[in-house]
Amino acid sequence: MTAQPCPSVDRVVFVSGKLYYDLVKARAERGLTSCVAIVRVEELCPFPFEAIGAVVRSYGTTNPNLSIAWVQEEARNQGAWPHVSPRLDAVMQDAGMSSTRTSYIGRRESEVPAVGVAKLYQAEVADLIERAFNLSPRNQK
Repeated sequence: MTAQPCPSVDRVVFVSGKLYYDLVKARAERGLTSCVAIVRVEELCPFPFEAIGAVVRSYGTTNPNLSIAWVQEEARNQGAWPHVSPRLDAVMQDAGMSSTRTSYIGRRESEVPAVGVAKLYQAEVADLIERAFNLSPRNQK
């Protein structure tokens, strides 16, 4: 599948861990390399405010409609999202993008860390990868 080239990056996707490689592969397969920036955040504590702020400012100055998302395999109430969400919002505020909210893309809240069935797990990962590259506003779950 190929996509039309974007005049600038429309979305910045932040991710931590091995999911990064799946996202990079899916972005290339969809022809979205010039539309979606994928930023792998390796260190969550201490949180890299300055580095993430520099990334956001570099893309936000060229596109006022920039979409920011955090993608994770874990459920919403697990993984890094509860930690990074308020910090990413603070970065947006400091970057002068207070109207830009960080979207969460991942599994819904769950009491278990994984579904336990390989086919269901693979389907969930495929769904969150699809949502990571769906640039429409209704992308959120």
